[in-house]
Amino acid sequence: MSNKIGPIYKSGVAKSTPFDNSTNGFVSTDVQAAIEELTLALTTTATPTFSWGRSGAVSSGTWLQNETVPSNTAGRTIGMNSPTLERLFISNESVNTFDIEVYQHDGTTYTLLTTVSMVAQRANYFDFAPPIVCTTGKEMAVKISSGSCKNVIAVAVLKGGI
Repeated sequence: MSNKIGPIYKSGVAKSTPFDNSTNGFVSTDVQAAIEELTLALTTTATPTFSWGRSGAVSSGTWLQNETVPSNTAGRTIGMNSPTLERLFISNESVNTFDIEVYQHDGTTYTLLTTVSMVAQRANYFDFAPPIVCTTGKEMAVKISSGSCKNVIAVAVLKGGI
């Protein structure tokens, strides 16, 4: 009876097969360890997206909404461990120039996390390196802080443990 199942062997091969970690951020150097590292990453991390929007003409000082509720009233709750803001997508109907501020808050205290500028653009995305550290249990809110836009959407990509 052969130990071979297709091109894979039943015992010991994954652990003894080298794994090239130079291009992927893994620390593993064999296939078995890489599989276990990937399994741990998939079961202990989350990458949710939060979105906010506002229809019609939107002017400076306007908070974007979670569905129909202004995000400064009830924001998107950050429900993961060691959360970070990784990327922010912005789109609007026209080619406009405006700034967007992203906050975290508890309903009373508002902390500015970042400001991004849309300069004569309809859509863009912003990567944060290093990622912006957020606080578990706080709410996120988004505001147009200068300029104006029309029918705007903001989407934040977070990363953290579950």
